[in-house]
Amino acid sequence: MGIALAHELYIRDLPNGAKLIVKAREDTSAVALQVWFRVGSVYEKYNEKGMAHFLEHMLFNGSEKYSYGEMDRIIESLGGNINAGTSKDFTYYYIEIAYPYWRQALEVLYQLTMKALLKEEHMKKEKSIVIEELRRSKDNPTTLLWETFEKTAYKVSPYRFPVIGFEETIKKFSPQLVKDFYRNFYQPKNMAIIVVGNVDPEEVESEVMKTFGKEKGRPLLKVDIPPEPERLAVRTETVKDSRVQKAYWIIGWDAPAIGKTGYYALVVLDEILGSGRTSVFYRELKEKGLVYSFFSGDLGRPLSNMFVISATFDPMKYDQVKREVFKLLEKTYKELTDEQVEWAKRKVINSRIFEEEKVSGEAYDIGYAYTVVRDLDFYRYFEKNISKVRKIDIMKVFEKYIKRDNYVEVLMLPAEN
Repeated sequence: MGIALAHELYIRDLPNGAKLIVKAREDTSAVALQVWFRVGSVYEKYNEKGMAHFLEHMLFNGSEKYSYGEMDRIIESLGGNINAGTSKDFTYYYIEIAYPYWRQALEVLYQLTMKALLKEEHMKKEKSIVIEELRRSKDNPTTLLWETFEKTAYKVSPYRFPVIGFEETIKKFSPQLVKDFYRNFYQPKNMAIIVVGNVDPEEVESEVMKTFGKEKGRPLLKVDIPPEPERLAVRTETVKDSRVQKAYWIIGWDAPAIGKTGYYALVVLDEILGSGRTSVFYRELKEKGLVYSFFSGDLGRPLSNMFVISATFDPMKYDQVKREVFKLLEKTYKELTDEQVEWAKRKVINSRIFEEEKVSGEAYDIGYAYTVVRDLDFYRYFEKNISKVRKIDIMKVFEKYIKRDNYVEVLMLPAEN
């Protein structure tokens, strides 16, 4: 299947306001079914912090048709897998299954997301589970590192709050608060049903109309997510932690919002800097023994996005690592060649094509484009937009965003005994 045909989508706006997107593929015997909701932790009021994640837990406690555990058993007995994920910008539920069973999977996904019972006794059980999960996450130093980074970077935007919420808010979730949140956000006008695989799109539409299509559309609760004001100076934070022996470091800059002008140039730049063994950071930081590990990339946000570099290294090498990172950024800016750009573009496009060979990967990209980027063209024309990136576009990203005077930096060091 060539790229020209790869992005043909069957799209329907259901009468109740839900969006149906089907990608028929004859090259596979699998089907991915996903339901995406435009709700995550940035949509929560303060007393709801952790609610999107908590609801994800709650929905697996049974529905009008299926008792606790039955949905998992049905899908697993058919050789499929079922799960969900909550982020700051979205929540989604997914099943991957062999194509003869996609109708059963659709019914399960419908019951899971639209017909949850939300019983009070289940809420008590899930509160203790989620609070224990929260406490365990606090035992992980990298969780503290990233939470500190987000709090340092964002002073107004709700991106500063963790997805899992806070113990004080979770404990106070009332049955009514949970049901109101569910009713407000788990509804047709706030969701997309994505089906990718060996299916007939018209048959899928017919089955969706018998399930999700029966739900009544309701007015959508408007949530204003304030953008982060421009940061005018460097912000740094140092954390001491007795649980670590090495230094953990994150440095980040404002970045183009996902899918917007400059974003595709940023993706290509990141490929050059930090992707794989041929990247600048791998050769100059990892291979030369300056860092134990590193990561670079943007946070994929539709608002107040950031480009970050993180690394772990010997605490004594902090000054050297930071100097070297800035030196490599400057060197890349000054010495970037057209050949480097073309090579990186090919790598990005090939990675995307490889990722979308799996039905679950392609369904995720479609869901992300529609729900988070709010533009299906991000999925449709990703390769085309990457292929248009020129050296000058990358230079502009450097000049506009990656500066020495407005970054955010968090350093975690071992606590002295």
